[in-house]
Amino acid sequence: MILIATCSEYPHPTPNLEALVSALKAQGMDAAYLPWKTTPLETFAAAEAALPLCCWDYYDDPGRFLAWIDALEAKGARLLNPPELLRWNFRKTYLLEMAEAGLAVPKTFHLPEANRQAIAQRMEAEGWSVAVAKPVSSQSGHGVQKIDWSNIDRWPTGEMLLQEYQHDIGALGETTMTFIDGTFSHAVRRVLKAGEWRANAQYGTTYERVTVSQDVIDTAKSYLDLLPQTPLYARVDGLVRSTGFMLMELELIDPYLYLEFAPGSADVMVRAVLQRLG
Repeated sequence: MILIATCSEYPHPTPNLEALVSALKAQGMDAAYLPWKTTPLETFAAAEAALPLCCWDYYDDPGRFLAWIDALEAKGARLLNPPELLRWNFRKTYLLEMAEAGLAVPKTFHLPEANRQAIAQRMEAEGWSVAVAKPVSSQSGHGVQKIDWSNIDRWPTGEMLLQEYQHDIGALGETTMTFIDGTFSHAVRRVLKAGEWRANAQYGTTYERVTVSQDVIDTAKSYLDLLPQTPLYARVDGLVRSTGFMLMELELIDPYLYLEFAPGSADVMVRAVLQRLG
């Protein structure tokens, strides 16, 4: 049994998940999807493999999600991607590691105990009139804020990442590249709603399959090359500019892989799963 962990808000499969489950069953695999929060841990531990591909509600209790990963590992469960990659990707401070390696990411600062004064000092030092504040652990845009001097009374506090705002994101959209077992599969562009800066579904984003150059693919692959092991699945999200590609997020936990946009990609994913299982 291959079990895909989902969130409680999606009792039915998304097109991406439906494509994967259908491809698994076509290969003779018993496949199902169950919510991670309400399904007994033993159910996932007993599966041949558990994929946390749709755990999109962990943002409201990140500690519980980490404990779930730890408990599955302790029970000997086969988690794909592996627990060590999930934990590493869980904290967006990985962006600082990418920057230290010389790869392009938005200028980012980790503020362990941010307050208005600390944020203001950093923005003044950088000459920023606007910035983006992100929770260190979150997903699907939850808790992300665009801040400027006019909304200082609503600036967040606590641990966060403070990033340089990318003024061209509205025009460029965000390009997502799906990699399966380290190999590029397909790219989808998130087209932002007019006036919007967030590339998430709840903000009116639409999607289109796009072709990206080999240079962009190679650059996207360079972020994965920094990982200690090749992930079964990964989504590299960023901005494609004439000057090159800039990473916004590297998704190794629960990325929507857009398999329905690329015929045959679900079959490639299944073959990679089976290879991992030996």
